[in-house]
Amino acid sequence: MEQQRLKATAASHALLAAGHSVHLDPTLNMLVAPDGEREAALRYLAGLAERASAAATSSEVAEVLTEVAAPVHGLLPLVREVVVSAWIAAGDLQEAAPAGEPDPLALLGRTAASMREAALAILHARNHAARPAQRPATASPPPAGRALPAESRRR
Repeated sequence: MEQQRLKATAASHALLAAGHSVHLDPTLNMLVAPDGEREAALRYLAGLAERASAAATSSEVAEVLTEVAAPVHGLLPLVREVVVSAWIAAGDLQEAAPAGEPDPLALLGRTAASMREAALAILHARNHAARPAQRPATASPPPAGRALPAESRRR
């Protein structure tokens, strides 16, 4: 088992160094202490920000946005899942807000819905960034079979 962990760690770090996005199960990663998950997540987010800032092509921007908003494994949908789980748990554990005060749980529910909308907007931007660059339209020649104006034929 120790040999497998070493190979998995080495492979994941080689892929990361090559610029690929890698998720390595913490139980396989020999370089991460069990309590280092938060620090690893913060390093990952900082790395995404650096990649976005250093992006030289729209496809590189699209890759970062995919990491953020991909429907199943994107960061924002995963955070939304945490917020929804907390919203459900808080709803089961807490009483309604006093009359006349805003209901924090209702606001939390709306926030989760907003996160879903934000993920969709980010994916839309990702799709736009992933499109090949459009070249500006140049004057196109007249369609075949159409006669040129008389002044053009004389030149």
